Amino acid sequence: METLLLEALGIGLLLGLLLGLTGAGGSLVALPLLLSLHLPLRDAIGVSLGAVAMSALIGAIPRAWQGQVAWKPVALLALCGLPGNAAGQWLGQFIPEKALIIAFCLLVMWSAWRMWRGASLPARENGSIRHGALIAIGLGVGLLSGLMGVGGGFLVVPALLWFTPLTLLSAMATSMAVIALVSGGGFLLYLSDAQPPLALLGGLAAGGACGVLAGNRLANYLNSSVLQRIFALMLVAVSLSLGVQKLLLGH
Repeated sequence: METLLLEALGIGLLLGLLLGLTGAGGSLVALPLLLSLHLPLRDAIGVSLGAVAMSALIGAIPRAWQGQVAWKPVALLALCGLPGNAAGQWLGQFIPEKALIIAFCLLVMWSAWRMWRGASLPARENGSIRHGALIAIGLGVGLLSGLMGVGGGFLVVPALLWFTPLTLLSAMATSMAVIALVSGGGFLLYLSDAQPPLALLGGLAAGGACGVLAGNRLANYLNSSVLQRIFALMLVAVSLSLGVQKLLLGH
């Protein structure tokens, strides 16, 4: 039990730090690490949703207090994301675990490429919110969240930068609010017929709270382009390690 608590604290700290720094990516790291604890895929997805939701909520509150959260995009993305999440969890019952793992690895690699490429692009100036694009992104984020336990911030942050006039810090803050709502809804659905270990959830919550608050503070000082590229390299490492572990070694 003590070992599980310490491992959960470490995972929570890492995913919280990534959420605070980038508004994304916590779940892309949390799911492979939870699978390394020999949790079944469905439980790893459900617990990942809970850990990401709790960390994102704690990170979003102080940023909302500072006026960085844009509530209209939050409402659009979350209202579309919640039904998408339910659909994703239902579909996940019919898709083989190996196919989900392969899809997850490909998704992480694509995210890494997008983040690396995005680090060198100039900021776009956009004068209005494009509602149709945000609705489509919300549905997609919810579906991926339910299927793979990902918060979707790696899609939400770029979407907010492209389809709204938000700055990077505001897009990150808004992304955390969306993740808290969509992943939290998915976690409640998971809890309706599952009982994950309390030590695991408690450790993830405590580590995530510390990590996201530290990440929030660091995000105000670090160069976003360098940060995105470091994060992209880490995503590649996560994808490769998960692929080796689950597909080649069969653990």
